[in-house]
Amino acid sequence: MKQLLLFFLIAVNCARAALPDAGLSDAQKIRYHRLCRNLIAPCCWSQPVDVHSSPAAEQAREEVAAMILGGQSDRQILDSFIARYGERILAEPEGIKSVVLTTVPIVMLICGGGFLGWLLARSRARQFAAL
Repeated sequence: MKQLLLFFLIAVNCARAALPDAGLSDAQKIRYHRLCRNLIAPCCWSQPVDVHSSPAAEQAREEVAAMILGGQSDRQILDSFIARYGERILAEPEGIKSVVLTTVPIVMLICGGGFLGWLLARSRARQFAAL
């Protein structure tokens, strides 16, 4: 029985050690998860760090937790990752790039739809004029 209890305690401590946010307070955990959602895994650039399962993503999660425990601000943490990997590390671009990447496709879709509507109306007008 003592061996089973000892095994259980060791397993629980190993599981806690495997979680990078284990030593964080509730407010720090909120920051931790928000920052991990805002960073893309630097190994394949396909998923945010908080859901990606790779050694590089795990290392990034550990670094974020350590920086939070070290007292760094969100801006300092993001800037350190940007300095290392470039702006590609951000899930959402900052500044004017964010505006361009969200506004330009919408404007292009509206203009393209308007142009297609104009072409359709023009071809229908020609069809009725030929009758």
